Amino acid sequence: DKLRPFNPRSRVEAPTIDALAQAGAVFELAQSPENWTKPSVASVLTGLYPMTHRQKTESSSLPPSAVLLSEHLKEQGFRTASFIANGYVSDRFGFNQGWDHYTNYIREGKSTEAENVFAEAATWIEANRGERFFTYIQTIDPHVPYDPPAEYLRRYDARTDYAGQVQPRMTPDLLVGAKRNPPTVVFDESDRRRLDALHDGEITQHDHFFGRFLAKLEELGLTEDTLVVVVSDHGEEFNDHGSYGHGHSVYQELLHVPLMFRLPGRIPANVRIPHAVSTLNIPATVTEFLGVPAMGTQEGYSLANMMLGVNAPGPRVAFSDFQDERRVITTSRWKFIVRGNLTSTLFDLQQDPRERQQLPAGASPVAQRFCRVMLSQFLGSTDRGNWTGSQQGRGTQLEASDAVMD
Repeated sequence: DKLRPFNPRSRVEAPTIDALAQAGAVFELAQSPENWTKPSVASVLTGLYPMTHRQKTESSSLPPSAVLLSEHLKEQGFRTASFIANGYVSDRFGFNQGWDHYTNYIREGKSTEAENVFAEAATWIEANRGERFFTYIQTIDPHVPYDPPAEYLRRYDARTDYAGQVQPRMTPDLLVGAKRNPPTVVFDESDRRRLDALHDGEITQHDHFFGRFLAKLEELGLTEDTLVVVVSDHGEEFNDHGSYGHGHSVYQELLHVPLMFRLPGRIPANVRIPHAVSTLNIPATVTEFLGVPAMGTQEGYSLANMMLGVNAPGPRVAFSDFQDERRVITTSRWKFIVRGNLTSTLFDLQQDPRERQQLPAGASPVAQRFCRVMLSQFLGSTDRGNWTGSQQGRGTQLEASDAVMD
């Protein structure tokens, strides 16, 4: 909701994102399969649901039998490289599979600033532009600590006399305290204004260096035949439902993420898709546009037809989890949540996009029945890649694996 392709009224300046959205396809209701980094990125890179890849805990680790998009494309002759500024997406948790070049900035004690991450990725691409390549770039801004340079902060909060508790390098601890029940940190209106401004400044700063990266692709003559995918692993709450940060709820501020594709000459410009889709569909979509075989283990499906205006069969829904305690189905209008105690909640995202009002138990019975039946069919399937099929096989099965935690 901070990006204008999704919220035209947003004050946040991100001209690179704005231009990319106009040059390609925007999925207006993309849903992350989980509300924190490890499981959601595992889905983006494997095309598997969290219930299949099992990356749900602090110590869980992708086993060698998990096939990442990097491994698959390397087998198809691509050069592969990752530039990752998040400690969860690391070799400690099995994410170092299939890369010719692997870098985790946090694990290696390197600068995680977007300027540095994008610059190193551009350097690698320049050195490998003579071959087909796949590059995965995971920047960490915007993310705590919210610490943009003063020039970006001033765009959204020009106060020089603010003396409150929200100091940039303290934001990780402050958000942890604000999330506690009861909270040990309480923000007043002035604090919230500064917190929002810090976050907004990081978005604008990140957009600047993303723009510099795309300009480098243009300089190298790669724009016309390079598929660019923009996605986030999760969102961030700013007191939308009484909390802050991420990893704690299944409301849209955490699950609804940007998803955009650009490929000149193949993906039409200014395409907007309103249907609910999952980010785990990225691998299937990428392989289709690249003209290589699909990954044999994936559970997602290609979104290419939606971008090209071709109707695809099957229900247009997306599934999300929160650990094993909440299951979610999202349609173009309705969002249905089932909790571990078997209570459920329905929201009308068309009338109530901020999920302020839970619908009464008897409201919209057809919508409730549709969501409940679809979710039950999915949860009861043994082949989640073919969850609508009447004949269920074993599907993809991965063994559980855990990292040794220090």
